[in-house]
Amino acid sequence: MYEPSRKVVQTAYEKNFKQNISSLPSFERLKKICSVMREKVDLQLGQDRPSLTTAMHPKKLFTFFVCSCCVSVILIVFGTLLICFTHIIYEAILKGNLVLQPGSSAFQVWVKNPVPLYLKLYLFNWTNPKDINNHTIKPHFQKIGPYTFYETKEKTNITWNNNNTVTYKNMKKWWYVPEKSNGTLADTVISVNPVAFSAAYTVRDFHFIVKKTFSGVLSSMVQTVEAVRPVGDVLFDGYTDALLSIAAKLPFLSKNNIPNMDKFGWFYGRNGSEDFDGEFNIDTGRSDGKIGELERWKFQEHTPYYPGKCGRFDGASAGDFFPGNLKKDSIVKMFSSDLCRYVELEFAEEVMIHGITGYKFIAGQKFLDNGTKVPENKCFCDGDCMPSGALNVSNCRHGSPAFVTLPNYYSADPYYTRHIEGVVPDKERDEFYMIFEPKTGIPLEVAARLQLNLRIQPIPGVALYRDLPTVFFPVLYFEQHVLLPEDMTMSIKLLVHFEIICLAVGVFCISAGLLAQFCLCYKACNTKLIQRKASKRRNELEDRSIKEQVPLKRWD
Repeated sequence: MYEPSRKVVQTAYEKNFKQNISSLPSFERLKKICSVMREKVDLQLGQDRPSLTTAMHPKKLFTFFVCSCCVSVILIVFGTLLICFTHIIYEAILKGNLVLQPGSSAFQVWVKNPVPLYLKLYLFNWTNPKDINNHTIKPHFQKIGPYTFYETKEKTNITWNNNNTVTYKNMKKWWYVPEKSNGTLADTVISVNPVAFSAAYTVRDFHFIVKKTFSGVLSSMVQTVEAVRPVGDVLFDGYTDALLSIAAKLPFLSKNNIPNMDKFGWFYGRNGSEDFDGEFNIDTGRSDGKIGELERWKFQEHTPYYPGKCGRFDGASAGDFFPGNLKKDSIVKMFSSDLCRYVELEFAEEVMIHGITGYKFIAGQKFLDNGTKVPENKCFCDGDCMPSGALNVSNCRHGSPAFVTLPNYYSADPYYTRHIEGVVPDKERDEFYMIFEPKTGIPLEVAARLQLNLRIQPIPGVALYRDLPTVFFPVLYFEQHVLLPEDMTMSIKLLVHFEIICLAVGVFCISAGLLAQFCLCYKACNTKLIQRKASKRRNELEDRSIKEQVPLKRWD
């Protein structure tokens, strides 16, 4: 039987269609036209717009599947490796950043302090010096200050050594900041005369004739126990004292390590000095990761001021870098050249600083005790153990009766406040603490506070001091509080959360790769089915169109 071509059928159908709809009402005619047009569009879509995979050339389709499969495999492998080696990558990044060498990020923050520092100094004004020999009246003190100074720290004379250590000196400078101070440097302060009493304390065990001679010289030069001086002279500027020049000329004093000074001030000679703190030798962290650990001080591996283990550095930090991976039972050790020994800090609590979890370490019993509560600290006493809470630094301070405590005798034995008035300790104001990010050991907040005291006692043979009571005189205390600025914590947060970020990225990559593999498999398995469905749809549309045509006459 004769089968007309598609073109012939379509032409005949259109001719008959026009004749058939001409007799229909307008509304029915429009409805019929729309129906036919919709069928033509469906036919055209089914025939001219196949799916992506059915339209692709077989070679292109194969290339698409291979590339997609490779990408998904790479994602899975990358995610797996990232999860497995996250800790190794973290340690490598940490080691790369926390190595002290020229140009490293650690070097930039080490060579000069990146955060503004302010040193606050408080002095104790002795209000009743005339009653010193009346043992029924306690010495009374009034705190004055703070006198605030802007401070810069810079490393000088830097020498890189072949054994992965670096040698350097500390240079500190201070500038007075009136707007942050309470008072002026012209204020006067009354305290015990430190030069005269230290000289008398030095000769306390000398021969009677020597003490008698010294007593006569001292009485001719000094008539009172107290000294009245401007604050500026007592701190940085210094003041002249005839006893200083005399002490340098007397042989029995000069061999007792009495410093040759033209003036006296508690910080005199330190401003801008490279040599005052001594020379330091620390680990760079390149070989063992112990960055900032003190190896030598003043060319020695052991301080000469304390015997036995108390003179060792014992892995203490030089004060710039601290060990990471801190635990709650860790002890943080920090060397102080002012104390000629290291400070031990103990864990106290967890705190939050700018959204970062920090471990707070405080100066507790291990630092403050002289052997009464912590037996291993007995070697710090130098044979003169006092109640807990005061550090004997006499050897470190040229033999003067100097003791260091926390401000206002905070956390010390009540013995120290029992014999004086006007000094009241307070935890929030006087606590010495440092807050570290435990993984990296980076300090988030530091509140360094220490107080200098002189132990006053009767000195037989020296007329001016033979009737003194035994009492600890508070002289001054300093406070240096530093909080890491929030804009500097972003890099710390990245380091802290690095492992979590890597884990999340790894899981995402593996999930994306597996999902892509599943989609590719599904697409590959259903490609032929999709092609068959598309072909069937086209045939159905063609058949439906032909069936609705007007029958054609047969040509003989």
